[in-house]
Amino acid sequence: MAIMSASTFKPLSTYVNVRIQQGVPIVDADVNELDDIRKFELRAFLKWFVGDGVPEGNNGFQIIGDGLSDDFTIKVGAPPAAGGTAEIDIALRHVGRIIVDGLDVIITADARFTQQRLHETFPGAVALAAKLGVPVVAKLTASPADGVMCAYLDLWERLVTPDEVPELIHSGLGVESCARTSREWVVRVRAGLTAPVPGDADHLRGHVYSALATVQRRKNDAKVQPGDVTDKRQRRLFVPPATLVEDVLGTDVDDYRLGRGRPPISLREAINALLRGELPSTSDKAVDSSAALDVPRRAFLLDKTGGLVAAWYSDRVGGVEQVFATRMDLAAMAGGFVSPPQQVTSGTAHLDPHTAVLPNGDLLVAYQTGIGAGSDIAMKRAPLGGIGAAPEIAVAATAGVAESTPFLTVTGQLVTVFFHLSTTNRWQYRRWNHTTSAWADAAGPVELSGTTTTVRDFHAAVDTSSKVWAAFRFGGDIRALQLDPASGAVANEATHDSGGAAADQQPFVLCMKSGDVWVFWHNSTAGDLMSRRFRAGSWEAVTAVPGTGPNDRMPGAVEDVDGGIWLFWTRGPVGAGDLFALRRDPATGGWGAPRQLTTVAGDDSSPFALVAPDTSIWIFWSTDRDGNASVYYKRLITAV
Repeated sequence: MAIMSASTFKPLSTYVNVRIQQGVPIVDADVNELDDIRKFELRAFLKWFVGDGVPEGNNGFQIIGDGLSDDFTIKVGAPPAAGGTAEIDIALRHVGRIIVDGLDVIITADARFTQQRLHETFPGAVALAAKLGVPVVAKLTASPADGVMCAYLDLWERLVTPDEVPELIHSGLGVESCARTSREWVVRVRAGLTAPVPGDADHLRGHVYSALATVQRRKNDAKVQPGDVTDKRQRRLFVPPATLVEDVLGTDVDDYRLGRGRPPISLREAINALLRGELPSTSDKAVDSSAALDVPRRAFLLDKTGGLVAAWYSDRVGGVEQVFATRMDLAAMAGGFVSPPQQVTSGTAHLDPHTAVLPNGDLLVAYQTGIGAGSDIAMKRAPLGGIGAAPEIAVAATAGVAESTPFLTVTGQLVTVFFHLSTTNRWQYRRWNHTTSAWADAAGPVELSGTTTTVRDFHAAVDTSSKVWAAFRFGGDIRALQLDPASGAVANEATHDSGGAAADQQPFVLCMKSGDVWVFWHNSTAGDLMSRRFRAGSWEAVTAVPGTGPNDRMPGAVEDVDGGIWLFWTRGPVGAGDLFALRRDPATGGWGAPRQLTTVAGDDSSPFALVAPDTSIWIFWSTDRDGNASVYYKRLITAV
């Protein structure tokens, strides 16, 4: 049995070394304190200047669910050593490791949770736990109800003496040599999301802990599947200065180590995109994968709980057009849009959806029912999860008359539903009180304008005074006006004409925070994009958007957080278009250079953009790159 003097090391003292003097005895406490000083300095450096977690180039202590009951695997996360490799090389390169509170921990082989020697089902676990002075590892039992367990690393150190390890007896002298300190670990589980902290009942004196993963448990299902495990380790530790992370990425270092606040794409990708004349963005992704025809119509919005909602119509069910909708949580963007999407309608054909979000968070979806002379306008209201089962609300249903192309706006308690009426070839509207579910226009739809048109090009937006600005094509020009939903009064109606024989079409309305209103459209003769602004009570002159030209069409726009306008459009021949964008500087009024957004072969068209609460810009569009019409999206990197 080792006999040692009491430790003289005090972490808060200012001692940094032990100096041997002439003519004085050297006792065990002196040498041990020297070792403790060196160890403590290294631990402090690792904790405060490197950090806790798994180092770059290693994936140690990864928890993997592999379908076994009440069990999981603790992975080495390092390449296996070649035969004959020296032990020191194995220790440096071929073991998994993690730093916990400044202590370097290694794992040399994959291990099952249940095969740990301290696991309560392992033979001899109780006796071993008593010898080590620690509790056994509790089983990961199936919880009586759905819940989350935290798998965490329990780390401690203990004294190892020659009576336990005979190799510590000096073979030449036959007497004990110095004792050793061993670093021990096990993986334990407990309910909740975190590892023990001081003050918890399961926090042991002298032990340190680190959360490795959370494990989702399900009632009456003991299996741990891969998707049940969420990694909680800090990873890819390196030693750059904290200012580098903050200056380059603008995020807190601790958040960055946890993978939060990282840029959506690498800085290298962003710079290369700019050098190619493109706008940096995340990769192009489909809202939902389907071999069917998926057709969007600007039915995208931000809901009240931090999500993007997309709606479109598709013939994926029985070859009949129906409306579908899905959502992506902006707090979990990596998961993308929920699949499969919600089916909003069924039965006869339903198409051309438009959406709005109500003040209470409900989703409102308007759509056309039927095709041709018998088409009507209807809508549904419910949270997204219940929109398919919600009762249908009739908006306009005149027998034998084509009522089509609905568009929604929300102002206070009123929802205004716009649509096209074939008998008069004029745009109509009908107002609905979403708090009482009563029609303000009880007698039926009201004519928006006396201007007739057979073309169903229409767009509208709400300004800062809760007035609705609408624009539509008639003949070869664009007509725009302001509607007061509260009174039904129409004002500031004007014709927008690019001049000559130009066929003006595809209008888009943008209402600015400043009160200005912009109308953009496509000049099919010259091929460029046109604009006209309503400001200080009057319409300014029609102007061409600089940087646009032949084959530029389908404009859409948003206002960014700085008051700049981002204009999006399709460029190229029909059937082979790409998306482009440019920005208008609010300070100078000048337009920047066009930037390309898509480069994949196919036809990318009908762009529509949204500005998220974090000021990022998301763009949706239609593409046939998959061999059929699909709805795609990406996040634009306009600022970080």
